[in-house]
Amino acid sequence: MKINKESLEIPYSSDKIYSYISNINNYESILISEIKNFEKISENEFKIKIGSLPNINLILEKKPSEKSVKLNSKDSSFNFYILINVILITQNSSKINVKFLGSFSSMIEMMIKKPLENFIVSLKNKIEKSTFQ
Repeated sequence: MKINKESLEIPYSSDKIYSYISNINNYESILISEIKNFEKISENEFKIKIGSLPNINLILEKKPSEKSVKLNSKDSSFNFYILINVILITQNSSKINVKFLGSFSSMIEMMIKKPLENFIVSLKNKIEKSTFQ
């Protein structure tokens, strides 16, 4: 299953946006309205609960040279990742591209596709509207 969403132009530098999404401590506020639970496990891992889905552990991998962050599912039965790329437009403006890629059975994909699409759109929107302090 693939989901790909791109933001509108964000009036911040790509460095500022990348710094924000690279910090695991910001994900609770980014995701607050979309999740039922957030638990920071380490400096690069957190656990969330989305709707009726089971708890999901995500490992944050930073790719500074590409200005991207990858959130990998740690659960082998729920195998997916979310890639957030920061795209430079000008010195003081950027946009993000959020990609979800997962491998699920047809039955599970039917059940989770809509909630996951909503989650990815919300993730994109929240980052897009952040103030990056």
